[in-house]
Amino acid sequence: MIFNQLPLDWSHIRRDHNGRNSKLAGHFLILILAVLISPHTFSADSRDSGMSWNLLLKSKINDDWFLLSRSNLASRDDNNDYFFGYTGASIGYQLDETWSVRLGYRYAAIKPQNKWLNEDRPFVEAYASKKIDNLNDARFTSRSRVEWRIFDYRDNDIRLRQEFTLEAPLQLTDLKLNPYLEEELFYSTEKQQLEANWLGGGLAWRPAKGVKLKMGYRWNHFRLGDNWRDRDVLVLGLNLFY
Repeated sequence: MIFNQLPLDWSHIRRDHNGRNSKLAGHFLILILAVLISPHTFSADSRDSGMSWNLLLKSKINDDWFLLSRSNLASRDDNNDYFFGYTGASIGYQLDETWSVRLGYRYAAIKPQNKWLNEDRPFVEAYASKKIDNLNDARFTSRSRVEWRIFDYRDNDIRLRQEFTLEAPLQLTDLKLNPYLEEELFYSTEKQQLEANWLGGGLAWRPAKGVKLKMGYRWNHFRLGDNWRDRDVLVLGLNLFY
């Protein structure tokens, strides 16, 4: 388990007079443990493991407008086969302190078997980020996306995606690591069915201003044809803000 090697020292967790952070730390650990265990309580036709490498770049144009770029490379078959990747960019507008909207394009490539296949994905999304007072300022985010999937080898599709994340206001060890949980659902409007559910958790580290590193586990529960399959994914991410 990837978290066993982390030097967790609870003496570095900030506490207030009511001990709310201590209770919140316990709750988050229970939730993360549940996320790590729950995939193995479900059965699927097959299961494998892989990795997901992620890069996010965000640059402010002014107080209202910004540019955003995301890239990814993913593996499967016990990390022996890199089969998927994407890169793209979007322009965003900050509506207020909580909400922003983005319009963008993503190029994706996938290798179902031995041949790489291409996909174009124009998309629009709404993003919200807010601290929750009654959770001791834990940060909650929501991303709702509509993407137009354009293929040259199968029927086109419009896919809906909904992602939720919750990051604890805790700082573990001298590195000040923040635990987080996340889930994303994928729905195909063409086939009118749920295509995938990503559930995961991990730790985020901000070593410097404008830099965020993430390491976590993701249970990728996805549909392949008429069957459901599972993949255990080690997720690594680098976010740069400037």
